[in-house]
Amino acid sequence: MKIDILVIGSGIAGMMAAIEAKELGSSVAIVMKKSPLANNSFMAKGGINAALNNMGDGDSIEHHIEDTLKSGVGLAEEEAVRIFCEQAPQVVRELHRRFKVPFTTLPDGRLAQRPFGGTKYKRTCYAADATGPAIMKALNKALNELNITIIKNHFAINLLVNDKKIAGATFLDEKTNELKIIQAKSVIIATGGYAGLYKGYTTNVSDATGDGIAMGLRAGLEGMDMEFVQFHPTGLKGSNYLISEAARAEGGKLINSDGKEFVDELNTRDFVARAILKQIQKGKEVYLDLTDIPEEIINTKLINLKKRVKSLKGIDITKEPIPINPLAHYTMGGIKTDTYGFTDIEGLFYAGEAGNNGVNGANRLGGNSLSEGAVFGKLTGYNAVKYSHRNKEYLEINKDYLEKDKELIEYLKNKKIDAKEMKHQLGEILYNKVGIIRNGYTLKKALNKIFELKKFDINENDSNLIEKLEIINSLDIAEALTKAALSREESRGAHFRLDYPESDHAFLHHTLTKIN
Repeated sequence: MKIDILVIGSGIAGMMAAIEAKELGSSVAIVMKKSPLANNSFMAKGGINAALNNMGDGDSIEHHIEDTLKSGVGLAEEEAVRIFCEQAPQVVRELHRRFKVPFTTLPDGRLAQRPFGGTKYKRTCYAADATGPAIMKALNKALNELNITIIKNHFAINLLVNDKKIAGATFLDEKTNELKIIQAKSVIIATGGYAGLYKGYTTNVSDATGDGIAMGLRAGLEGMDMEFVQFHPTGLKGSNYLISEAARAEGGKLINSDGKEFVDELNTRDFVARAILKQIQKGKEVYLDLTDIPEEIINTKLINLKKRVKSLKGIDITKEPIPINPLAHYTMGGIKTDTYGFTDIEGLFYAGEAGNNGVNGANRLGGNSLSEGAVFGKLTGYNAVKYSHRNKEYLEINKDYLEKDKELIEYLKNKKIDAKEMKHQLGEILYNKVGIIRNGYTLKKALNKIFELKKFDINENDSNLIEKLEIINSLDIAEALTKAALSREESRGAHFRLDYPESDHAFLHHTLTKIN
């Protein structure tokens, strides 16, 4: 198959990129592991940031820039932040007016906005407490209306590169287990982040294994700031269910098992997550208490949360506090790009959580992820089309790449690998040794255990090909993540080391990591 623009990944960044490229006249295919609605963008419930000042509290684009830079703790790149914050209002209005996303509105028709952590302004637009699903359903409808080629159930294996220029990518067809090749003039990777590697301790969908990042690392690209993993403070204990920051924005309080409040609920996520962990380490249970919130607000703005907690735990949130613990939620690190998503491989772009243009720095501001994905997804779609117009020919495919992928598939077919068990082992290693609080000793132990897992010892149980490919990607990323965490001998943003508990000006730079 040959296509002008190949988009890999079906979240908000991938969909916005595909729509932009199609509307600029290019032929576009968007390839995904599962379905268009099986991704972390769909799971993002709380809201999407844009400085609209609809609540009359004096918010502005400049305030959004200031808050985002502050959240990045010295590592956020101002050019990327400025472009993002300036374009977020336009993109959010487009989602509402053009794509008909049913955002919650004020009586005069303007978009309602709620407060999120890390700012004093009400900046976050929302669709009750189901913002991600509302956006993704609308964008999926647009994909179909534009007749964009949608290829489901295909697992991206490797990038095809010719003389440092992109030529396409290889895929495994999940139904036939056959290798497929798609040639393209430009490729956009929007496969999301790697918080899903914290198996058993993550809010992410099960197949969020950072595949596009692993593809980039294997192609020789650098991972930037891979050590920065954001743990969401309020995961429903005993599940992977995320209790949105919206619950705290509407007045929810964090209390311990003594009934005492112990932290400002709307501080930055890294600060709140560490405060909760410290309570747990003291032997306390931690709860999110919504019982003082009027039932009318819960039944209109938090209705999905009410239903979900009732179904999972049998708890009526209007009468009982909710048991919570932090879960790995978002990764600031990704493949290094410039501000506009360009990589060191010509014609290859990264957007959203898979790439890193420095917009988040050391810690993402709550509410920024959906608008960041939308803004830079759209920008990469535009730039990919510009590149393809300048480079009209499809590049020749190096047959050596294809042979290596064929050999890999045959090897995995014939080798018993219990990928399910390995994923759980890796999740335990990362959560306990590369988690919310770290130190050099445990990081070195984690790296050694990751290398042991990479030997793929023979197992009695076997997994399917997709799961085996996922664990290969997961281990490559876990290696890069742990190496980066070891090299940053300080604490900054979402990276906290007990052996280096203070920030150090000597580390006021990005970490760049390659794999062996």
